[in-house]
Amino acid sequence: MYCLVVDAYSSGRFLPAALAAHGIRTVHIDSAPGIADRLLRTHFPHEAVADRFTYRGDLDALITAVLPYRPARVIPGNETGVDLADALSARLGLPGNVIDGRRVRRDKYEMARAVRAHGLRAPDTLRTHRFDTALAWARSHGRWPVVVKPADSAGTDNVFFCAGPVELCTAFDHILRSVNFTGARNRTVVVQEHLAGTEYFANTVSVAGRHHIAEIWRYHKRPGRGGAPVYDYEEPVSAREPATAALRPYLLGALDALGIRNGPAHSEIMLTDEGPVLIEAGARPAGSILPDVVSRCFGTDHLALTALACADPAAFMALTDRPAQPRVPLRYVSLISPRGGRLVSLDRFDEVRALPSYAGHHLSVEAGDHLAPTVDSLTSPGFCYLVHRDPRQIETDYRRLRTLEETGLYETEENGLYETEAVGPDARPA
Repeated sequence: MYCLVVDAYSSGRFLPAALAAHGIRTVHIDSAPGIADRLLRTHFPHEAVADRFTYRGDLDALITAVLPYRPARVIPGNETGVDLADALSARLGLPGNVIDGRRVRRDKYEMARAVRAHGLRAPDTLRTHRFDTALAWARSHGRWPVVVKPADSAGTDNVFFCAGPVELCTAFDHILRSVNFTGARNRTVVVQEHLAGTEYFANTVSVAGRHHIAEIWRYHKRPGRGGAPVYDYEEPVSAREPATAALRPYLLGALDALGIRNGPAHSEIMLTDEGPVLIEAGARPAGSILPDVVSRCFGTDHLALTALACADPAAFMALTDRPAQPRVPLRYVSLISPRGGRLVSLDRFDEVRALPSYAGHHLSVEAGDHLAPTVDSLTSPGFCYLVHRDPRQIETDYRRLRTLEETGLYETEENGLYETEAVGPDARPA
């Protein structure tokens, strides 16, 4: 049995091994020429892939190439693979998601419209290529800041909080002059209301329209450089918490609204005073995770559940009524670099590994790279997991990790005193 995985990068690199555990072999597809150069090619699981193909704009040719493998499923391993995975599933007649020409699972404006049409609350949203239209909308909306981002991107790629017209103009112009993380030129800009509340994310897997919530996590943020919030740490939420009861029915409805019927999804939701509101959802695995660490907490993980849904849908269906329940305290800590410069050494990470609750980490930089000061998730140098039976130990180790960061954990030129300012528009990045 073979499965097509489109863009097995970021956390998607773990999919081939998860599928292999069920006897399923992976045929990998790059969604565009050169996409591997932009998406963590050093982490690609070459040894776990039976064959590789690159999509060059001819869907018929790609289908002809993969048909000899008689694939049973198509899974996007990364946000960049969502559109092609949908198209392949439809053309091959395989279980997939609802095909919609509006691209509700990719275009952030259409996403909000689809959720609202389903009777659920969504952010007030505008999509336009004209700044005067955006400014008129923001003024009629009457509440600053507003959120400004590309219509077709993901994560914190060119996402800004704009506190007034000048910041809105700067961010708007910056986005239209930029390419998104897939390498495509931004042609429109989305302007949305700024939601106040507590932010959560949920990882889910679906089979034939039945959804299983694998995990729900609560975000914690802190003020960053220039006052903009940066991701600090995340912790899983117990199934018994009141927030879970509020989020669960909304999340399941949002997945239905977006036509997510098969495969993994990662959704970000703000729990406001008026109830939950979808920020955005991706029909792909969660990014930036270490599955083996998550499994220590939950007994399984997003990638393992995705593989199980492909290999044994009946066994997966038996899990859909079981709420995700953390078994041991776990904290995902986003690494924060207080300064920038050429990274000389990471030798002091031995002190991080020595923390009693240390469970694993991932770095997106190495010695010799330029290290940017952390202003958003894209400039974070990586992440670290802390796991321990005693949550007090996790808190102690977390504080020690932050102290290490402030005292030279990232050893840059001039003993870490060389500092480089962030480059970008004046608007505050998300």
